[in-house]
Amino acid sequence: MGPRLVQSTLGGEEGEPSGVRKVACAKALSLSRLPGLTYALNPYIGCAHACRYCYSQDVLRLGARGEWGAWVDAKEGIAARLNRELRRAKPGTIGLGTVTDPYQPAEAKCNATRECLEVLSNYDHPVCIQTKSNLVLRDANLITGLQSPEVGFTVTTLDGEVQKRIEPGASSPGERLEAAKVLSDAGVKVWVFLGPVILGVNDSRESVQSVVNAAAAAGARKIIFDFYRAKPLADRRMRALLGDGFSPRRKRVEARADAMEACSEAGIPFEEAF
Repeated sequence: MGPRLVQSTLGGEEGEPSGVRKVACAKALSLSRLPGLTYALNPYIGCAHACRYCYSQDVLRLGARGEWGAWVDAKEGIAARLNRELRRAKPGTIGLGTVTDPYQPAEAKCNATRECLEVLSNYDHPVCIQTKSNLVLRDANLITGLQSPEVGFTVTTLDGEVQKRIEPGASSPGERLEAAKVLSDAGVKVWVFLGPVILGVNDSRESVQSVVNAAAAAGARKIIFDFYRAKPLADRRMRALLGDGFSPRRKRVEARADAMEACSEAGIPFEEAF
């Protein structure tokens, strides 16, 4: 049985998905398998950032819902559910945005992420947020008051034209890095996720070095590096976008070496995602 529909809002404004539904939240926290995280907290299902390479649609088996990026479910009541679950949860780091972005356009109206942060401010669990949006700055005061907060910004490229093709609904790379600098200056531990690195798209030495240098200038504490991980639906989108020349399994040694060298020169730690 699917999630219980609470409310449906169709015909979103510019920058929003065409369909945003509110669905009843049955569970807020789930155990995470990602390094450094104990729990995952995702206030939304689906993502209007519409990243062509995103694996979420494959992992969550959401192919039947239609085009990725065209719909979003906001979990109604997730903050109240989170509060109940935290009362009996064991200590551990909570990751916000492990599957879909907690600061995608729907958050500007739905406030599901903000309401979760308000709950988390009453507990001692460390919180780690990952996003591609400068909307995170709206909640800067809440974030700085959390227990050991971290905010990671995904930055795949500084090339605006490339970014628009592969991440059409996300904030620009410059906006993300400006947000990173603001939070870093406020004392928040900030890092940059350089990924996915897509061979033939954003794997050049110049592209990798430019992201690393910009991350260091923004106060990032580390670079987390990751390659594109092929999944059927994501592969279909990428091939439709890039044509038959798309080859995600070409040699990766050079791109990794370029990233490690750039990090060394910039004085910023290099870390692989998995």
